[in-house]
Amino acid sequence: MYKIALVCENGASTGMVVRKMREAAKKRGIEAEIQAYPYTQLENFIEEVDAILLGPQIAYKKDVIAKTFSKYADKIDVIKPMDFGMMNGEKILDDAIAIIKK
Repeated sequence: MYKIALVCENGASTGMVVRKMREAAKKRGIEAEIQAYPYTQLENFIEEVDAILLGPQIAYKKDVIAKTFSKYADKIDVIKPMDFGMMNGEKILDDAIAIIKK
């Protein structure tokens, strides 16, 4: 089972994307636990997840996050703004799985 975290300022806007990703995973028979979190809780779950996708609105924090949590930098990326805006759960799920399989 994949464990995927979506992170934004408050976990609200990514919550909508989480729903779309869960639908895509279910449709494709992929076992995935996908949750949205606020940025401030990152240290509480970073060890437990396989991939962390940042909302485009906090993309500017990626370098700081990767530096702060350098051990986990390989599993952190930013959701592409177009995919986020279109709530493209399938594409974002694919991006998360690609991070996990690196």
